Amino acid sequence: MCRTRVVQVAMGLCLVCLGWATFVGAQSDRPDAEIASLEEKVARFFEDLSAGTTLNAYRQLLAGSSLLKETDAVKTLADKTGELKDKYGEYRRPEKIVGKRVGADVVLLKYLYKCERFPVVWHVTFYRSPPRGADGGVETGGSWEVIAVRFDTDLESLAR
Repeated sequence: MCRTRVVQVAMGLCLVCLGWATFVGAQSDRPDAEIASLEEKVARFFEDLSAGTTLNAYRQLLAGSSLLKETDAVKTLADKTGELKDKYGEYRRPEKIVGKRVGADVVLLKYLYKCERFPVVWHVTFYRSPPRGADGGVETGGSWEVIAVRFDTDLESLAR
């Protein structure tokens, strides 16, 4: 009798765990509206790059970011980006590889920017600095800004 009760309790716990795992899995399958909004911003950036308005593309992507104040660095990055067409061919389309949060206030986006002859890996990192509340406490809901943007051709890093 006691052994039967232990088995019943164990089975009940397994069912509860299975139900929780299903609930958590369903929660994580929902699209993240904030990440989707940031992905749209990067998609517009890629559209501007493909239209040949490279410097403007960076200005739009970095709007509200302290990186935009680093005019020489932005110009250098825009110049290097302008060389992609000569090196790798015409731009074809982007493919999102990674779109994930790190904590509540960092979002990492990684794309393959597919060109005619070779893909380029783009890394864009967004950060949301929570504003101070009226009582000095921290609230969520600050605006997102790009804190890092770079590209490379290290395709092997995508497998790690």
